[in-house]
Amino acid sequence: MSSIKGFLWSFVFLLTFGIYGSIPTYLIFSYWEWLNALRYAGQPIYTLSLFVLFLWIVSLLVTLIYIVATIRSIVQRKNENLGIPKGVKGFGLVSTIVVVVFMVVWYLLFNQVAFFSMIAP
Repeated sequence: MSSIKGFLWSFVFLLTFGIYGSIPTYLIFSYWEWLNALRYAGQPIYTLSLFVLFLWIVSLLVTLIYIVATIRSIVQRKNENLGIPKGVKGFGLVSTIVVVVFMVVWYLLFNQVAFFSMIAP
């Protein structure tokens, strides 16, 4: 039973690192030129660009955490205790459920894939 639990957690962590790796990366590459073209009183807003870059780096760090959690849950699947903190499990499970439900509802309502159908103005 614990090996099945390890594989299920690895699947959740795999989805989580896919979400936190692909969506912010897609958005930063799609909107970077537009973001740097924003002006206020004729001056570029570099602070906003730096903040978005900071958020992207944070999402990549979260992605690395979930890559390690995926590997660790597969390697330690025979143990009753996977050695993964409850906060990592909880955040991964809740955020994955929220994003997947959002993407499914968005697809059902608008017949588009959420986040990936967005284009820069």
